[in-house]
Amino acid sequence: MCPRDVICLASSNRNSAGPGGLADVNPVRSRPLVGRDHELDVATQALRGGATAAVLLVAEAGAGKSSLAESIAAALSGDFIVMRVHGSPSLANVPYGVLAPYLVDLPEDPTSSHIAILRAFWAQFERLREGRKQPLLLLVDDAHELDEATANVIVDLITANWAKLVASARPRPGLPAPMMQLWYDSLAERIDLPHLGKDDVGKICGNLLDGPVLASTVQFLWAASEGNPLLLNCLVEDARAAGTLAKRNGIWILHGPLASDGPALTGFVRNQLLRRTPQERDALTMIALAEPVSIDALEDDFGVELLQNLVESQLLVASGGGGTLRLRHPVYAEAIRSMVSASRSLQLHQQLAWRLEQQQGSEGALLRRVAWSLESGVKVPERQLLRASVHAARTFQNDTAISLAARLPDGPAKAHGQLAVTRAHFNAGRYADAGRAFAEAARALTETAAPDNGNGRAARRKWTGGAALLRLLLEQSMDEVPPAGHDSGELMARLLSLDLAGDFDALARLLEEPGTSASLADDGGSARAFLLALRADLLRSQGDPLQAQVLAKQAASALDMDPEELFFYPEFVLYRKVAAALDAGDWAGAEEDLSGYEAQSGAGLITFGGTVQYFRGLSCLRQGHYAEAFSLLRPAVEMLRLNDPQQLLAQATAMAAYAGVRAGESGSARTLLDGLGGTRGSGPDALLAEVFAAAAKEALDRDGGGLQRLQDLVVGECGRLPAGVELQALSLWLELGSAAAAQRTVERGGAMSGAWASAWTRFATARGSKDIRTVLSSGDYLRALGQMRLARDCYSIALSLSEAAGERAAARQAAAGKDACELALGEKKAAPAAEAPKARAVQLTRRERDIIALAASGLSDRQIADKLMVSVRTVEGHLYRSYAKLGIRSRDELSPPAP
Repeated sequence: MCPRDVICLASSNRNSAGPGGLADVNPVRSRPLVGRDHELDVATQALRGGATAAVLLVAEAGAGKSSLAESIAAALSGDFIVMRVHGSPSLANVPYGVLAPYLVDLPEDPTSSHIAILRAFWAQFERLREGRKQPLLLLVDDAHELDEATANVIVDLITANWAKLVASARPRPGLPAPMMQLWYDSLAERIDLPHLGKDDVGKICGNLLDGPVLASTVQFLWAASEGNPLLLNCLVEDARAAGTLAKRNGIWILHGPLASDGPALTGFVRNQLLRRTPQERDALTMIALAEPVSIDALEDDFGVELLQNLVESQLLVASGGGGTLRLRHPVYAEAIRSMVSASRSLQLHQQLAWRLEQQQGSEGALLRRVAWSLESGVKVPERQLLRASVHAARTFQNDTAISLAARLPDGPAKAHGQLAVTRAHFNAGRYADAGRAFAEAARALTETAAPDNGNGRAARRKWTGGAALLRLLLEQSMDEVPPAGHDSGELMARLLSLDLAGDFDALARLLEEPGTSASLADDGGSARAFLLALRADLLRSQGDPLQAQVLAKQAASALDMDPEELFFYPEFVLYRKVAAALDAGDWAGAEEDLSGYEAQSGAGLITFGGTVQYFRGLSCLRQGHYAEAFSLLRPAVEMLRLNDPQQLLAQATAMAAYAGVRAGESGSARTLLDGLGGTRGSGPDALLAEVFAAAAKEALDRDGGGLQRLQDLVVGECGRLPAGVELQALSLWLELGSAAAAQRTVERGGAMSGAWASAWTRFATARGSKDIRTVLSSGDYLRALGQMRLARDCYSIALSLSEAAGERAAARQAAAGKDACELALGEKKAAPAAEAPKARAVQLTRRERDIIALAASGLSDRQIADKLMVSVRTVEGHLYRSYAKLGIRSRDELSPPAP
């Protein structure tokens, strides 16, 4: 086909940007760019330099390579005239097809030569620039879709120094060979775009939603999108339209599952599927419906080569030790499933079902197969339905768990399915519904025998221990503590009720009874982890958070979850691990635990995201970072209003109020405090709500009422205050200016292990001292612990004492320490540093830097050529040009280039 013959075809295939034409010449359209600043700087500097003729952007679909290319063009619009070429699948086999809009001066002869194409293109450029002197910058999008002839024309323009190039392509099939040759010859800079990080995703979410987004929501969206900007945009758009991403008191919170059938996501995925062959689409659809699927079950229908191609294209990944395949993006799989018709699903199920029956898999694989069978109208055995329902509830797939349980016939399995429904409602924060489901399950379980799976005791354990703990958490009041019994579930409920009520004396006695451990000895790793976690709470209450940390870590290691256990033991143990770390002053350890949970919890963040945010806020409070604490705790309050599985709302609200008033947000603090009312928390740290509420009231009103309440809590009720709660009350009492708290802080803090207690003990001692050296050394000690606010106050005291005593050296030392602390707290700006004279920038290409580094390491020209798979002459040429740029004459003067 002649180039002139495809002009109409090219025009009909233009997208909104168009593959060419007058509209594609300056002015450049600039798009918002987040997370690509480094790549933008590298590209623009390279193109402005003389050595680099092209920048090649490589990334998967939706990763932002087109936006980055547009941003590069916008940054260079004053230096270049920009012309655009867009690769197109429909023109990939048409020579010069995408260049057709620029070839209006092409002669009528259909056998036009390569030179004629170059001349016609250049003539169009000369016409469009209208006498301006700027050089040409070609912006080539979807370069992997270019035909070979077009790629050669573009490369000829570059190598002839007629233009510079920015080309974007997907990793597979990748850039055309001629463009890759530019990189091999060190004429191009290749930039492989990484996935966006969580902070960048947070910025994008804030821009899209025009407001702050809960940190756990950002984490969930980051994990779901895998840092792909376009996929993230689709998820946010669909979740907002579905109402699961909503604004509460100014905070955007995801309070339900992401929509898998939203128009933005399905449109994006459908567009990706249309780029694949029909057979590839069939393979992707079948795997999405049944994943993970063994390779053996797919080979006969699709062949190893096709499957390998999909793996290399990053659409599939191996799992299960490499023997099974699943879609790389879970949201792709969900979207594909939502697009498959019932008849097509049934057809594929009949084609693959007999093979899947031979495949042993995880509980997750069983859930997918059960769901697919039901969608296809295929009957599922009762036992599989129950297992799938329980797994769905445990993995926070709440609607699926309820739907599967509803299909169970009346009988023991139906009763146990109601326990899965209880957990599903509990996950979603629907506690009244959870209570009704539990009541129905309990009634049915008393009327039916426990199911026998070959181990009667184990079968009974699954439905008593965890179920009893769920029942206890659903109770609205802790006034009536259930009596202890011989059944392991009743015993576990009794233990937990004492812990939640803060009755640590009774908890200690029950834990030490010989029958307690014996009764739970056969209940597996979960029961052992449960007991260790309670002992950690007991040690914290007694003032030994360091040993509590040890036990909490042992509890985490002991967890060996029964696949049919319904209580959230991992989150229960996580609470104890993090609380012990914070009482010990191990801020880094607490953050490590919280980050680890975020990384692997998935949809669990919708339920426990408020808990994670609560602990991060408490950590910041205890380090004196009030503004940051408020920014964490204010959203945590809104999340906990929706879902509060560990009953932390009262504590979080009081903490947010105190952080708010200390951060200058008095209006918000007052609103939070008024909204607290008579709400009480539950759990081993429930009294933190009263402690922080009293401190917030005093900080707001300054009428002495809050100080009196703190004094009552510490002095009048110290017999029942856990050690960490008492130290928190004493620290707030001191912060609010009570000298009476100092001596008690020294006494109580000195008896408690950990850096947090040590810091307050040292501060309280320094506060009452008149010795300058003691106070200064306390400031140094607290500063080394990272307690900058306490250290600053010590330096302030030392400064006053030094000035009064006329000790100038000590005064200078105290002033310097005080300034350093204020700088660390963000209360003082650093003095601008004097600018050093700028060294002459050396513009080496990436290939030149590689060759210089190898030459500096001692390799010969031949060895470098073999390592980089280039000719010796190419190496010699690069070294010669590099010597000139570096201002040296020989290899002996080389040193490795700066990165």
